Amino acid sequence: MKTLVRLTLSILLALLVIPRESSAQPAPPTPSPPADNTGQPPTPPLASPPSEPVSTPPAETAAQPPPAAPATATPAKSDPTTARGVEWTSLRLLREKGMISEAEYASALKDLGGIGGSADPTTLVVSKFKVSLFGFAQADLEWDSTQSCQEYCSNFPIQKAGSYKGDHNRAVFSPRDSRLGIRFAPPEEHGIRQSGLLEMDFFGPITTSEQGTWTNPVLRIRHAYYKLETPVVDIQVGQTGNLFGWASNYLVTGAQEPGLPGQMYQRTPQIRVSKVIRTDAVIAELAVAAERPPQMDSGLPEGVAGVRLQFPGWVGLHTLYLTTPLVQPASIAVTGDLRGFRISEFSAAPKVAHARTGGGVAIDAFLPIVPATQASHDNAFALTGELTIGSGTSDMYTALSTASPGNPPLPPAMPGGPAGTYAPNFDAGFAAYDATGHVELIQWTSYMVGAEYYPPGLDGRLGLFASYGHMQSSNASKFGDPTKTRDHEDFFGSGLYFNPTKQTRVGLDFGFYGDHYADGTSANNYSILTSSWLFF
Repeated sequence: MKTLVRLTLSILLALLVIPRESSAQPAPPTPSPPADNTGQPPTPPLASPPSEPVSTPPAETAAQPPPAAPATATPAKSDPTTARGVEWTSLRLLREKGMISEAEYASALKDLGGIGGSADPTTLVVSKFKVSLFGFAQADLEWDSTQSCQEYCSNFPIQKAGSYKGDHNRAVFSPRDSRLGIRFAPPEEHGIRQSGLLEMDFFGPITTSEQGTWTNPVLRIRHAYYKLETPVVDIQVGQTGNLFGWASNYLVTGAQEPGLPGQMYQRTPQIRVSKVIRTDAVIAELAVAAERPPQMDSGLPEGVAGVRLQFPGWVGLHTLYLTTPLVQPASIAVTGDLRGFRISEFSAAPKVAHARTGGGVAIDAFLPIVPATQASHDNAFALTGELTIGSGTSDMYTALSTASPGNPPLPPAMPGGPAGTYAPNFDAGFAAYDATGHVELIQWTSYMVGAEYYPPGLDGRLGLFASYGHMQSSNASKFGDPTKTRDHEDFFGSGLYFNPTKQTRVGLDFGFYGDHYADGTSANNYSILTSSWLFF
């Protein structure tokens, strides 16, 4: 991690010390003065007056004709598609100058739009090598009615009334979701577009103190991948959003941190191959991916495949989370996930394993009800939704493992002896044993729908939003401690955001979290969050 931090700081320092010039090219060489009428080059002018007066030629000396006027050098025409030296610019200006193609511009917007980056980031061009710097500085101020959450609640168990944490509130100030990203785009070669992206935030492992956690947060990788776009297929290798649920493209609008109840939100290392087929009416994208196995002891990667249809004649405005609003076409995506598990037997010294197959199906959609255009966002209204059915998929939901069932103690080795402890070879939340040694993958059904509206006359600077999410398990109540195991949870959020300037945003959000446990008890948390952003 220290090496990554030093590398990032070195790159930023290098970018800052390069002069910000619109066209930093070397000055053209001064043309040589023309020869005089004797055929010899004229004597260059003296840098200072001579120490003795210069003699005047005699009057009878024939006057020499004046030298011919020097020819005016015609400057060479510059190629607008070639960067001149070092240049600070933006992706939009590069496209307008013809220095990047429409395909390259669309590829950059796809990368940045999928992670909430700026739609037109500052870009450094060195020759034909383009480096875009993007991100935002963010400050979150959150108040919760219980002591269940940090600066986000996601799927943490809500503390019950009657307990200390359930009867006392909490306030958190945090900058940890601030992000910094760099996108690299070398020149196109042999018809292959190439790019790489590295994005980080400060949600690294927390420390043992509150001050250390929120005033000295730890840097971590969010996205780190490279991509090759060929005439046949596109190939993406590295860490980015899980293809299951089509990455983060269908996050609802809101100030509450993503990973809400009912909403999948995960990034993972993967190798993805995709193909885009374009027609006037429909853009179809097919994709398959081999991803990091959720259990490395399974010995098999996770497999995901999906198809997304976009309708370019039907467009609307969507703000992903509370980042960059983008005018985009209506779309629907269907993805399927297949993952294997090899679970060690319920024993203190396991010798055999139980194979289980998990995965699921997800359907996502973006539906503009009142369309928007690039020129006008007035009265734009759209719905975003996701439905997921899966088993052994708890890692797709932020912090769901904290509310999932655990494993019972092992029977005593000797009658009357102490109970043993089972050490699972899988992360909490994927599966659970009952007291008889029967194991199952935990099943979850989840859905979320969000609405967003942009009043007229403000050019999209004001956005109103609301969302509802629900998730429920059909078998979690059969395992673990029913007083701590979640049966289902509901979420409702609503709020607004306003852009004081083009680069800043302030959001205000109210959230309700209703947690329902396997023993029939419930717990509620009310959350008020204000979030401030500066985009670059």
